[in-house]
Amino acid sequence: MADCNLAEALSPDYLVGLEGLSLVGLRAKREACAELETELSYLRRLAQARIDLILAESERRHLGLSDPGPEALVGLLPQILSEHTRGQGAGRLPTFFAPAQGEQLRLAAQVEELLPSDQLGSLPAFSATALDELLISLSALERDVSADRRALHDTQDRLQEELVRRYRSGEANVDALLR
Repeated sequence: MADCNLAEALSPDYLVGLEGLSLVGLRAKREACAELETELSYLRRLAQARIDLILAESERRHLGLSDPGPEALVGLLPQILSEHTRGQGAGRLPTFFAPAQGEQLRLAAQVEELLPSDQLGSLPAFSATALDELLISLSALERDVSADRRALHDTQDRLQEELVRRYRSGEANVDALLR
């Protein structure tokens, strides 16, 4: 795995001098960005799942429905969490799956700090004000992460464009990959 943090990958300096970078170096940067994108995607899903649970609890209250209890809530989880599984656009498939590390751990800790996992089943006990505050905080975090992902996608696209340019111009050769 390539070593790179989010701030570095989003810096304009990250793309300076791509034309002079070796093919191995260019691919390493692209791989580092792909790893970061997977981490950000995971964090966004963590935040969005909590947002979905808060919205479901708020809707339950608004409709005047009784507290379903932990067992019933578990049964509703697939329906609640499936509502935002696909965003707009074509999306990007992760190229790897790995345990949380680096940036992902730091960012996941932010989500956990806002609404710890062990409190998810206790949402019915939260006040309406507390739910609203959590929703605002988690939504802001999700927006920030989504903005970082979009910026990272721009960086990944620029790296991919440079790779494509090299293959088209003959600077890079597919046969070299097979050796």
